[in-house]
Amino acid sequence: MKNFKYVLVFCSILIIAACSSDDDGNETQESSLVIGAYNLTEVNLSTAQDPNEDGVSSINMLDELSCLTGLLTVSEDGTWDMDLIELNITSITGDLYGIRCGRTINYTGKWTILSNVLNLNNSEFSTMIFNSSTLTESINDDLPGISNRKFLKQ
Repeated sequence: MKNFKYVLVFCSILIIAACSSDDDGNETQESSLVIGAYNLTEVNLSTAQDPNEDGVSSINMLDELSCLTGLLTVSEDGTWDMDLIELNITSITGDLYGIRCGRTINYTGKWTILSNVLNLNNSEFSTMIFNSSTLTESINDDLPGISNRKFLKQ
């Protein structure tokens, strides 16, 4: 009977230790850091292009097209909203592409973050890496396509 009491006490201690904090503090801290508004600062292609025909090519289409903008808002209630001007890319010949701004599209949804990876839970977007005040979405499309997009917290 004495051994049974020791086993019972030992099992109780194991259960209490196993059920104590799962350390959700890190996820809560990440969530509070990612909340805010982010401006689109880069839309990078894998090959430099010159759609504004100023003689200077760039991989960042924001350097080339002043009409290209985007705003991502990550809200405290677990939702997000994005207004993004789409980038239209069409093949002309060889490595030349017609690149221009398209229409503004509004996207919304719910978000989660874990280990600095922001998931917008939307098939239109890849997960984004959160680093300090920057969100980076790796797309890695071949031309004609987008390599990545970057958003900077306001």
